Amino acid sequence: MIPLPRSAAYAGGVRTETKQTLAVDAGLALAVVVGCLLLGLAGLPDWYWSALVAVPLAIRRVAPLTMLALVAVISGTHLLVAHSFLFPGDLVGLVAIHAVAAYATDRLRHAGLLLGAAGALVVAGYALHDRRLGAGLPGVLIMATSLAAWSTGLMQRQQRSAVDHAERRRRLAEQDSAMRAQLAVHEERSRISREMHDIIAHSLASIIAQAEGGRAAARADAVVAGPLFDRIAGTGREALADVKRLLTAVDRDDDLDAKGLRELPALLTSVAAAGLRVTVTTDGSEQPLGPGMDLAVYRVIQESLTNVIKHAPRQQAHLRMCWTPEVLTVTVTSPSVGPGGSAPVEGRGVSGIRQRCSLFNGACTLTAGSEFAVTTTWPLVQEEVAQ
Repeated sequence: MIPLPRSAAYAGGVRTETKQTLAVDAGLALAVVVGCLLLGLAGLPDWYWSALVAVPLAIRRVAPLTMLALVAVISGTHLLVAHSFLFPGDLVGLVAIHAVAAYATDRLRHAGLLLGAAGALVVAGYALHDRRLGAGLPGVLIMATSLAAWSTGLMQRQQRSAVDHAERRRRLAEQDSAMRAQLAVHEERSRISREMHDIIAHSLASIIAQAEGGRAAARADAVVAGPLFDRIAGTGREALADVKRLLTAVDRDDDLDAKGLRELPALLTSVAAAGLRVTVTTDGSEQPLGPGMDLAVYRVIQESLTNVIKHAPRQQAHLRMCWTPEVLTVTVTSPSVGPGGSAPVEGRGVSGIRQRCSLFNGACTLTAGSEFAVTTTWPLVQEEVAQ
């Protein structure tokens, strides 16, 4: 089943509700007409006038102002013709005033009270002219009953409005909950995607570089080639273990038992086996990092060195880590692009570096000159971690 667009579904619901309202009100009007007929059979005079007044009940909630106008015209005509009030037909007028207060638009909801007051004044004046209707008492009764009917209709309107607002808040809360769930799923997918990219991209780049060196070594010296291919196999097994660890943590809905800067020597050994010579400089005293930032810094260094392996014309890089109590600055520099090299593009790897930095309110700067440098800054005092 293909779901309807929100606007179409809402319109369909409104049409269905309108049809149900018409059916209920039409049934009510029919029941009142039948009741007037039974009263007529019991000897009630002018029952057909009451039945005629009851017919507009069919549009009581759909067109309340039209109903009030029809009831006023029919009741007024009967008053002029019969010089008497109509029972039970005149009670339908109170229902019409109630319906206008309860169901008419905001601009027209006062029309029922105004028309009731006007009717009371007309009846009071007509009663003074025609003594058969009594004195001014009918006008007072009409005004009092009209005010009571309008007040109860207004109360019903306010109750219905409160229910509608509560239902609207409930729907908004459900939509907000659904959006939060979707956002959480999207963030989790993005996190897994970054982890998979960092693991696989680094491992494959290292494997390719070692395989090319192994091919040349195998031709020259089989003794040298054996350990090299062992390192290739070890790199592949390590990548497979990382992927399994990542997927296991996702399946168990656990936090990642992630790598961090403690694994940096192993990383440098891995890239050295791939042919990349890395010199490391550390300034300042190392500060403790949270697990999330520890992993992020490690992955950024890993991705930066992987870019050097893939793009730098000379396989050499310099890693500098500058520690202060407030900020950690990590810089990876490599020879600038020249013959045999290509510039890193703003792809998934560089985008992942920027995202990891922004997650911890850090910054990433790429500079190109005589050397290509990736500089990331990590505030060590986190006032508020971005979610």
